[in-house]
Amino acid sequence: MEKVFWDCPDFSLSQTLECGQCFRYQKEEDDCYTVICGQRVVTLGQEGGSIVFYGGGDIPFWKGYFDGDRSYGEIKQRLCNDDPIMAEAVSFAPGIRILRQEFFEMLISFILSQNNHIPRIRGLIQRLCREYGMPVKGDFYSFPTPIQLSHVSEEAYRSIGCGFRSRYMVDAVDKVLAGGFSTEELEKLSTDALRQRLMSICGVGQKVADCILLFSFGRYEVFPTDVWINRVFSHVYCAGEKLSPKELQKSAAERFGEDAGFAQQYLFHYGRKMKIGKE
Repeated sequence: MEKVFWDCPDFSLSQTLECGQCFRYQKEEDDCYTVICGQRVVTLGQEGGSIVFYGGGDIPFWKGYFDGDRSYGEIKQRLCNDDPIMAEAVSFAPGIRILRQEFFEMLISFILSQNNHIPRIRGLIQRLCREYGMPVKGDFYSFPTPIQLSHVSEEAYRSIGCGFRSRYMVDAVDKVLAGGFSTEELEKLSTDALRQRLMSICGVGQKVADCILLFSFGRYEVFPTDVWINRVFSHVYCAGEKLSPKELQKSAAERFGEDAGFAQQYLFHYGRKMKIGKE
């Protein structure tokens, strides 16, 4: 099989894929991963500091997907300067990069993520793709388009395990198809305006909207906040004092500025793996 090597510093395939920002990957033998985005599928491995593409594929697309042109060394240096807590979080998983994922896939995926855990989210998305997507390679299926989901009922979503999120799925598909949610149009909006546009969809609160802003639109100043990140942030920066979401957002913005999204990923992964602040 053809192997193409890509030298990309500050990049760990496992840390990036398994830190909670994406759900469509499968770990293979020899620590390789198959990653699916939309209708694209790629199998990758890592040898030293190089990412290995097996079998070619749309390599320019995947380099963009993995945010390959950004200097994460500079970001980590800014975050860790005079901040020993962040330095520890970064050193725990220094190879995390923030992915650039497709909007509609992120919208549906993070709707399904609500009150859910990662293995179950991945299972739900896999069933959704098998049911309504198209086979793309081997046993992998494309993520269904809004048109492919246009006639799916709330009951049908419930039948594959989407539960209370089913009505949110129907509303999301209907609103996207009605217009005003093309990626090109959304990218032109300010971060606040884009957040409000996303939150017009039933079931999309600020946390889901901020995940989409960060992982799809590259709004790196955004700090997605949920119970878990609140617990971690409060424990490591506020001596355990609980903050309101608004207080936490303000504190994160003051502390991390335009790098808040990167800081959130390092803290989230570190806190979750180390069970920081868990009672």
